[in-house]
Amino acid sequence: MVSLFNESGELNVGGFQLKLRQGMPSKEQIPLTASSLNHQPTILCCSLLIRLLPHTQDPVPPPDYLSGFYFTDDTKSNQSEVEIISSFQQDKEFPNSVGDIAARLMAKEQTQVPPEQWMAWYEERLDGRKHLLPQQPPAHLCVVRMVRYHQRAGIRLRISQVFGLKEDGLYVNAFARILKGNNALRLPETAESRGGDEKFLTRLHDFASLQRSPCWIDPTWVLHPYWDTHSVLLVQIFGINVIYTPDHSGQQPGKVTSHTGEEPELDALLQLGWSAIPLFCGPYVKTGVHNTPLFQGSPDAEFLNYALSHPVKYVMGQCLNKKMLRLTKEYSSVAIEVWDGHYFDDERCDLPVINDLLPVDKMNKFLKVQSNKKGKDMTQLVLQSLDQRIQKAGKNHPEYKREEQFYEEAMATSFYTLVESALMNAGFGPLTDSWMT
Repeated sequence: MVSLFNESGELNVGGFQLKLRQGMPSKEQIPLTASSLNHQPTILCCSLLIRLLPHTQDPVPPPDYLSGFYFTDDTKSNQSEVEIISSFQQDKEFPNSVGDIAARLMAKEQTQVPPEQWMAWYEERLDGRKHLLPQQPPAHLCVVRMVRYHQRAGIRLRISQVFGLKEDGLYVNAFARILKGNNALRLPETAESRGGDEKFLTRLHDFASLQRSPCWIDPTWVLHPYWDTHSVLLVQIFGINVIYTPDHSGQQPGKVTSHTGEEPELDALLQLGWSAIPLFCGPYVKTGVHNTPLFQGSPDAEFLNYALSHPVKYVMGQCLNKKMLRLTKEYSSVAIEVWDGHYFDDERCDLPVINDLLPVDKMNKFLKVQSNKKGKDMTQLVLQSLDQRIQKAGKNHPEYKREEQFYEEAMATSFYTLVESALMNAGFGPLTDSWMT
């Protein structure tokens, strides 16, 4: 939407570049103004050029775009849009013009249309009356499927929270790795180290969250798997049963030991549950906040093999029916944020909530556990190791924040060491240490 007249009542003469937006203006907004669509999500990389000119006897030729006539400050490309544009510029096979895509579609459909009839053919193919029921408006463009997956851009991932763990008192992290689909399984790692054994481990916690439902505040991870509709993210939730002793000087992280006072061994690493989510939907990243149930024990070998070539939800249902998988008795679940790697953290659209996998059992039970806000928070894990004067004041004590950081650093380092040892023993490669920088 653009104003036809300025504040002086004169024609709003000039050039305008306006971002396209999804949706319609609010029905309550009367009269409509140029800002009536501002609350709607923008369509990245898409804009409309408009010229408003006084009437002249002879048409005024439009200025070249690069002359700056249409440039508008709020239409400048952000970092995500630059990434998207770059991807399509590097894709030599992508058709640049409407004529190119029409020719490709004709070849696919084995249709012969003379060039002078291309316009009529193309308009007929897009005629809504041929594809929609009477009086049915076309659906809004799906903003989470604006860009096809490119391995160079990858997938952004963040494990945000686990809900309803069995017990308090454990320092908990999530380990995630790509489980390749059948078509990607034998493809080699690229020269840029993409498409290999990709994995990550959470580290940073929101200490105001519950011990049984901890939240993580790590930056997003960007992984670069090959595109395969059956590739999934496998997530395992671990806790460590150890003792943390603060440093007596209060100037550095304390020491993490086993209950016998020795260096923690692998038996201190407890697996609390696991789950998996699909990464792709057609040629797109399956964007959203995925809520998925936790299963007991370790991932079943038959599940892992079956998931190579079948949808995750179907495999979960089959394995539950055969009693090869068991849900946690607490109806625990984990929330995982997923979106296309072209979009940076602060420039993506709002993520839809995806509960597709919760109906493998009673969905309302999972949601009830997610809504439970009762229990001990993670600050108690820190306070229990400190002296009485700090415990009495709680997290408001001036020394608490420093001790929280020391606790997180020491526990995360110990956790990292244990998980990496477990991976190496299982024949996997080491973790990357970029999370520690």
